[in-house]
Amino acid sequence: MPSNIVAVYGSLRVGFDNHELLANSQPIGKGWLTGYRMGNFGDFPGVVFTHEDNQRVRVEWYKVTDSTLEAMDRLEEYDPAAPERSLFVRKRVQSPYGKGWIYVYNQPFQHADLVEYGDWERAVVRPAVHREIPVV
Repeated sequence: MPSNIVAVYGSLRVGFDNHELLANSQPIGKGWLTGYRMGNFGDFPGVVFTHEDNQRVRVEWYKVTDSTLEAMDRLEEYDPAAPERSLFVRKRVQSPYGKGWIYVYNQPFQHADLVEYGDWERAVVRPAVHREIPVV
């Protein structure tokens, strides 16, 4: 079964809404990817390549099947046949595990709020989990 290495940095990370798409994928590591800047587009982040060593984003690395990669393409609104009209494009990136993929934002970036630390988890305020407090 062919596999692909993919870096995820937003809603596909552990604990976020779209992580279930990676339920059958193998997590292989976490780290920082240098040379990328993250923007906040409200419900999701996007990254662009900057060529700057002082810019980085927090990523999780996964091995995914071809069918999972195709499902990720649909989620990220990436059309390999029409990349110019795609919301994100899938680009090659070097990982600690070999050549991989990352989804790069493919629309104007200047109006996005910069995610200062490059970490979507730190940027997003998540509601507290409601727990029942037992009455004693």
